[in-house]
Amino acid sequence: MALSSFIILKQSSKLPALSAKLLRLEFNLPKKYPLISFIYSVFTFTLVIEFIGTIFLYYGFKQEGIENPLWHAVFHSISAFCTAGFSLSGDSMTSYADNSLITYTILVLSLLGSIGFIVLLDFWMRISGKRKSITLTSKIILFATFAFWIAAAIALYFSDLTLLSKGTHGFMHAVFQSISAHTTVGFNNYDIGALSVGGIFILIIVMIVGASPAGTGGGIKTTSITALIAVLTSVLRKKKHITFFKKEIPSSNIYLAVSSTIFYTCIFIAGSWMISILDGEVFPFEQILFEVASALSTVGLSTGITGDLSHGSKLILAILMFIGRLGVLTFGFALISKAPQMRNKLQIEEIAI
Repeated sequence: MALSSFIILKQSSKLPALSAKLLRLEFNLPKKYPLISFIYSVFTFTLVIEFIGTIFLYYGFKQEGIENPLWHAVFHSISAFCTAGFSLSGDSMTSYADNSLITYTILVLSLLGSIGFIVLLDFWMRISGKRKSITLTSKIILFATFAFWIAAAIALYFSDLTLLSKGTHGFMHAVFQSISAHTTVGFNNYDIGALSVGGIFILIIVMIVGASPAGTGGGIKTTSITALIAVLTSVLRKKKHITFFKKEIPSSNIYLAVSSTIFYTCIFIAGSWMISILDGEVFPFEQILFEVASALSTVGLSTGITGDLSHGSKLILAILMFIGRLGVLTFGFALISKAPQMRNKLQIEEIAI
């Protein structure tokens, strides 16, 4: 969609109304963001970041003695920033777990792709003097991203005795895997199948939360989860308005957050249920949940059972990956037509909660 819009802009100075509407929906872009600038920034930031990532990875792969390190660098730079998770190595990043240059470059590229182009554009406009400060959206994305990442890394480390026994080295494995699951990039430098049930549970949660809007990752999105946390906090404090960072969040944003979370949960439950029927007697339940979360959030991580699943389960996972890449709300909008607006005001009546 962004590519087609970029081509249209090269031929014309305006976007068709439908294309503009679909782009804002696809990237969850607030109305205050200039759409044309955003489209150009997508391509600019992508090319610049992937080029810089390629330079660092080139020297990293050269240290490893890899044949044709430039090709490996280009491939993995694109794969990391686009949170694709594809690797030219059969064991993903496990072979390079001890190479700090490769590991940290992959992590930075994954995080930049995950936080999204809204944050990148915000910082660029702040640096160039076009804005005095970054927006609330960027503040929430940065806060939620690092909060979930750090909490998940610590929880994962203490959930698995093998990681715990490796000390600092084990903690770095936990950091890498938590970022990989949270950004939905899907690389691994540790055997996921060897994780304890507690460790698998932590990764399932982070994969479900996912990345941020207007980025390259999947999941429910950090802003949706943050909005729900803001609702809970406001209810507990008996506030009349939903606030975060001392700013009120519009009710329309809350409705979208609740809707996307509920719809994601329904699809997740349905997928887990169907695969449990087909392969529940063959594989442990937590591994099935892991596969479903990984597919729906477009992560690509696996405990190693994907290839042994039945054809029906693989088809379900493929459908879940398609829905996840399309976006659960976009998929819902495609299924459900717009309901007619009520002309008469409905009667209000309280219900027990």
